[in-house]
Amino acid sequence: MSVKRYSADDYQVLGGTREDAQRAADTDFLIRSGLCPNGCGLLAQSDDGQECHTCHFMCNCLPDRQAPN
Repeated sequence: MSVKRYSADDYQVLGGTREDAQRAADTDFLIRSGLCPNGCGLLAQSDDGQECHTCHFMCNCLPDRQAPN
């Protein structure tokens, strides 16, 4: 099952540029795919969300397991 990749048009970054919105979209896609947005690899799931054992990035969401409707 694939994770939907949203475009920069789906994001607004206050005081930011289109490049900032694209970076937000890319980061969101990686996190929802279960990958560290810092390029370390897979995120480990925990009771509180996901975390990277390499760089210690943490988030409070789980990866998407099914395609959105």
